[in-house]
Amino acid sequence: MTQDQNAAPPGIDTSVPHSSRMYDYWLGGSSNFEADRELGKAFEKAIPSIRTMARENRRFLGRAVRQMAEEAGIRQFLDIGTGVPAAGDTHSVTQIVAPDSRIVCVDNDPIVQAHTRVLMENTADGRTVYVQADLRDPEQLLATPVLTGHLDLDRPVGLLLVAVLMLMNDKDRPWAKVATLLDALPPGSHVAITHPTQDFNPEAMAEVVEAAGRGHMTLVPRTRAQVEEFFGDWELIEPGVAPVMGWRPEEPPNDPKAAYYWGGVARKRG
Repeated sequence: MTQDQNAAPPGIDTSVPHSSRMYDYWLGGSSNFEADRELGKAFEKAIPSIRTMARENRRFLGRAVRQMAEEAGIRQFLDIGTGVPAAGDTHSVTQIVAPDSRIVCVDNDPIVQAHTRVLMENTADGRTVYVQADLRDPEQLLATPVLTGHLDLDRPVGLLLVAVLMLMNDKDRPWAKVATLLDALPPGSHVAITHPTQDFNPEAMAEVVEAAGRGHMTLVPRTRAQVEEFFGDWELIEPGVAPVMGWRPEEPPNDPKAAYYWGGVARKRG
């Protein structure tokens, strides 16, 4: 069952699609509205496997969080563009592999805020908090009292930028925004990034970009070299920037390029 107009929190225009709610739709969730579903279907028309791609992004996030927690010992996570809480998200993965972790979830969708507050109310330990903010203003985000009161930025942080950077045009200076975040984190921190690309199927991705434009949504696919640039001088962890399905999979995929995303994890040297 999906939400309807009457279920929207006050003041939210559900006639405008939002990326987090489209992902919720593709993942089989219920926190989406007609505009989200219509644009989601338009994306599916161009890329019939896009639901699988959404799931692969979520699986990558789980593998990245486990790598950070189990191999690097990280116990603080900053998840920007967190989306609607669902199975396989940062909170649920850390509850299994590192339940003492502290998490700051960031999104600019008020509906995500409403659902995350419910999550926090049902999680008595208070280890997960939410900040409504935009990646386009990283300085303001980093200065938010909720964030600074919950994370110790003198200790390593796991930064998650999964399927979010494509929502900024080049004129928004996304590489500079990411660099601001990376510069604020101490040595030992890790960053995980996934990003859609035209490298694997230019025609299909061009159709999706066109559909996004009709829905008044920014969607910018980028090449492998452009995605690698986001990591700056941080040390990429093997296998580097790879097709998202091919980044440390539990089982080797038949076609790692079946999901049109690059993904990678890097660490800040001491």
